[in-house]
Amino acid sequence: MKPLALISSKDPDFFLVFGHILSVAGFETRLITADKEIARVIKAAAPLAVILDCQPGDGKIAKQCLSLKSSEATGGIPIAALVAPRSGKLHLELIKAGVDEIFSRPFAPEQLLTWLHGKADLAKLSRETDSGDVVHGDFRLERQTHRTFFKQNEIVMPPIEFKLLRSLLAKPGKVFSREELVATAWPEHAAATDVRGVDVHIARLRKRLRASVGSDVIRTVRSAGYAFAPEW
Repeated sequence: MKPLALISSKDPDFFLVFGHILSVAGFETRLITADKEIARVIKAAAPLAVILDCQPGDGKIAKQCLSLKSSEATGGIPIAALVAPRSGKLHLELIKAGVDEIFSRPFAPEQLLTWLHGKADLAKLSRETDSGDVVHGDFRLERQTHRTFFKQNEIVMPPIEFKLLRSLLAKPGKVFSREELVATAWPEHAAATDVRGVDVHIARLRKRLRASVGSDVIRTVRSAGYAFAPEW
């Protein structure tokens, strides 16, 4: 199945051009013209990324980006803004809103394709074996023994941290809300567990992994949750 890129634009000609470029490069594309529809479509379609067509004078685009990035349901989806010339302070407003990447037009389409392929490659790095083990790069999490390895070296951790890491590792880049992680780590007590307790366990897991890996592999997304996003 081709990775899906949502294109938010009110210009059909823009979509025809960029939609064709992305399609030739192996992506599925879908046009969204109504601002109110984008969050609903993201939740339903789980796209690889969202591309915003930013035109001069469109004061809503930065607010739209902020709304998506602030939501637990959509905050983990990468957003690229294609900013037209003479857009004034829009660059700064988008950065403040949490946009992941900005391309100032005119630009070579290969730049956007490289960014999208990078997101797609990250998603492909994780796989689940027939025995239920999760493998991502140099990480291997054994389901039956609850053991974690990085470059063949074991990282000893308690069961709750193992469950949290397994969920994050299985879908790299996806932002998991605290509620989702509670349901993963404490499925039998999810309704009664304080979601803020996740922060404590994530902090311990992050420290443990940093000591073994040498860098931070868990990203905190403000008001949204956590994602496995290694810096290498």
